[in-house]
Amino acid sequence: MKNILCVLAVILGCAGAAYAGDVVTLDSLVVEAIDNNPELRAARARWEASQKRPKQEGTLPDPMIGVDWQNVTFDSITLEEDPNSMLRFSVSQEIPFPGKLSLKEKIASIDADAEGESYKASERKVAADLKSAYYDWQLTLKAIEITQKNKSLLEKFTEIAKIRYEVGKAAQQDMITAGVETSKFLEQIEVLDLRREIIEARINSILGRSTDAPLGKPEEPVKVPLPFSPEEAGVLAEKNSPALAVKESMVTSGQESLALARKELYPDFVVGLSPGVMGGMDGKGMDGVWEVSLGLKVPLYFWRKQSLGVEEAALNLKGAEEEYRNTNREVQFSVKESYLSARTSEKLMDLYEKGIIPQSRLALESAISAYQTGSVDFSALLDSLMTVFSFELEYERNLAEYLKALARIEEYTGVEIAAVAAGGEER
Repeated sequence: MKNILCVLAVILGCAGAAYAGDVVTLDSLVVEAIDNNPELRAARARWEASQKRPKQEGTLPDPMIGVDWQNVTFDSITLEEDPNSMLRFSVSQEIPFPGKLSLKEKIASIDADAEGESYKASERKVAADLKSAYYDWQLTLKAIEITQKNKSLLEKFTEIAKIRYEVGKAAQQDMITAGVETSKFLEQIEVLDLRREIIEARINSILGRSTDAPLGKPEEPVKVPLPFSPEEAGVLAEKNSPALAVKESMVTSGQESLALARKELYPDFVVGLSPGVMGGMDGKGMDGVWEVSLGLKVPLYFWRKQSLGVEEAALNLKGAEEEYRNTNREVQFSVKESYLSARTSEKLMDLYEKGIIPQSRLALESAISAYQTGSVDFSALLDSLMTVFSFELEYERNLAEYLKALARIEEYTGVEIAAVAAGGEER
């Protein structure tokens, strides 16, 4: 009876944390990743760089400044002696056809906005990747904890088998079998510990840290309810997805690029001013002169250049529109897939928590009592233990898959599900 009570205490007791250390919250890691992740830093730099482009595109081309010296001999300076001598300064400015510069600036501004949306998409992806790794970290430590708990339980069974063997009520094979199963548990713990190290290195990599930097231990996993239907998730994704916003910006940019390509059929202007001096005659010094010019850059080869540019811009616009439609379909599919995955995991968790695990634990308690009295053999007791073990692991695995699916839904919808479920505002 005393042995039974010890075993039940192991079954019903709460195992301690597998690893010591300070608890590190997911929110704090997300903040750190957004600040320090190398991929995000690169995306942020590209976004900031793109914001410098619009004013450049909306500014007039650089003027041309020149000096022209005209001399009538090679052996002396004739500027003050010969009227055919001349010193002239010139400045010319190209002025694009009205509307071209404003369109270029607008296109650059749209592209900068697209870079901003691309940065937001990268930010959400990094956050979702970090959350997925964090939930895998929680799962691995929970699996180690459950494995160690069941290993301890198996050791209790081994003690019972040893006592029964010593009094001639159990076979030596029971202890041998128990030793083999204990070794399997030890093997699983080693594999899980290796997986823990890999996941921690992955988290550190996302955070921009050294891969072997200490992490502490994660929070206990908490199941957060889904606050909206799959249809509502799809609407939120279409409204908030940065990936879709990037493609939408590409469509808008393509429309403006087409308008600019059509304007390239119109000529640009070149305005020039040339002040100077002409040589005098018979010692009369120099006379001032000036000249104003107006020229046109004529699109003379429009059928081989500008017209093809219009066709190119039209095709690029069509491609951007198709990319938008395709990305929209992909986003909607990803949201639906993640939602169905979360809902399936949620149902399985409910089934394990309310039915399968309690029943399997009752079956194990019954098997322990029956083994004590000799009603069942050791293999039946071992089967009951492994059944409880596998169901506990499956519950934790489904919880991790559920939370990871929620992280992906957050990535696409831009909604912090925990905040919405708690009655907060969408972010």
